[in-house]
Amino acid sequence: MPREALVTELTSFQQQLMGTWTNQNLPGTDKGDITNPYSYNVMPLPQQSPQKDVSLGYILKNFTYYETIVFRGQKSLEDKDEVLLPVAAPNRGSTFQQTPFVVFYDQQIRFAEGPGRVKLDQPGQVVHEENGAWLYLKTEKQQIGPYPYPIGNPLLEPGDPDPQPSTQTLCKQISVPHGVSVVALGFFAAGSGEPTIPAALSVLPMPEGLDTLPYPYGLELTDDDNYQNPQPLLTLDITLPIKAAIADLRNAGNPVTDFIYCQVDDTNGGAVVDIPFEQQRAATKGYSAVYWLMSIDGGANYDILAYTQRILIDIEINSTHYTFPHPTSNVVTRVKA
Repeated sequence: MPREALVTELTSFQQQLMGTWTNQNLPGTDKGDITNPYSYNVMPLPQQSPQKDVSLGYILKNFTYYETIVFRGQKSLEDKDEVLLPVAAPNRGSTFQQTPFVVFYDQQIRFAEGPGRVKLDQPGQVVHEENGAWLYLKTEKQQIGPYPYPIGNPLLEPGDPDPQPSTQTLCKQISVPHGVSVVALGFFAAGSGEPTIPAALSVLPMPEGLDTLPYPYGLELTDDDNYQNPQPLLTLDITLPIKAAIADLRNAGNPVTDFIYCQVDDTNGGAVVDIPFEQQRAATKGYSAVYWLMSIDGGANYDILAYTQRILIDIEINSTHYTFPHPTSNVVTRVKA
């Protein structure tokens, strides 16, 4: 039986996520807002008909983007008006239970460049909607009986619970309205100074067996009717926007002093599920993500959020299945009241 969770029961990572995040200029810089974001998306799409007299069986729809992401939850014990408060939702396990302490989120992404970007003073075309939850997984003693604990006299199963695996303390649960659901597990850790962006994240896992690659990945967008690859350098290294943001903060006299690191992966006890049409045409075969909550004031506030995520998509071309990368990255800032 779920109950409302206290903020103090959540991890520091979840607590710092609470609020609304958007693309804004980073402190001391003139970059980061919706006109010039630190972001990029690489999106392969199955396509039979050729563009520019070339048919590869797929096209690209790459672009920079901006987003609004809201992590919902009360910010203090007095704030009771928030929709979707954090909850604790126990999973009974006979002799002890696992309790997910949950923060919900909603995300909307729009084009920042290319044909989908209408005008600078108007919203771009919505390209992605998503909602889900971040779960902190903790094992606890299990109550005896079907109803909530008796006040002041809880009845609990004897014995101590097995510890939660240290690599599976966080879970990202995702729902995307293409008919795709993802469960990815991982962990978080705190660090000081500027985060090091792993070199492995920049490697684009191109499909094996397609002799035409990296074409059209290396071609620049020249008009609306080609393969829409506006920034080939970012296509080949999805971490460049994050690295640039960290460097620009440093050069502006606002270096990152502290960070909270989080990584999740569907292969770490999770799963990806698609509806039948997606299974046949563009099945999601993998999901992983890395987040950095960053502070520029010695850890007093973590108001800058950077992330990169990697989705693997299976596309059938001429009766052969190929796994394409669909990576994204962005740097967003907390909206201050």
